[in-house]
Amino acid sequence: MELKRINEIWPKIGGFLAVLITIIVIILWIGDNAIPVLAFMYWLNLAILMFHEFEEYVFPGGFKTFINTKTVLSLPEPNKSSPISDGVIIVINLGIWIVFIIAALLVNIAPWLGLSMVIFNIVNIVGHLLIFQKKVRGYNPGMITAILMIPFLVIVFVIVINQDLLTPLEYGVAGIIGFLSGISLPIYGSIIRKTEMLK
Repeated sequence: MELKRINEIWPKIGGFLAVLITIIVIILWIGDNAIPVLAFMYWLNLAILMFHEFEEYVFPGGFKTFINTKTVLSLPEPNKSSPISDGVIIVINLGIWIVFIIAALLVNIAPWLGLSMVIFNIVNIVGHLLIFQKKVRGYNPGMITAILMIPFLVIVFVIVINQDLLTPLEYGVAGIIGFLSGISLPIYGSIIRKTEMLK
């Protein structure tokens, strides 16, 4: 199956999984054996990411074309397939799903990892609401869910702080991992952009 076709399928699967995960964790949350509040929030964080990607790539979609033609990553002669290709989108987005899942599963062992994925989503918000506005003001694919993420992510931070779960070092590690993973797509795009401009 070619990459373009895969790139059309995975965000739709993600949208379905987002609904499924949300329903399951809510049922577990209100059940007799309720899951811990932080586990509940970390699983919802994954669902929220998937809803966000659904907005970016399915409805209304168009994020790949947008980031390649209407942002600071755009080539001097914009190309809707470069510098961010289908392959890059698939690897980064599906790769981060794995990290989100591991983070939710390890909530009782390494809560800092889940917090790093919360920070990843914060970087996403900054991208959509600030950085992407520099070249083209107004709506961009993923912007609505980015705005809706804000109160949720604030609540997660409040829970983590109130439960006093992390050491200063763990907060630092979470911040570094979240930030670096959050900027992985634009950094890769910048590298490819420079390479293309040298040709």
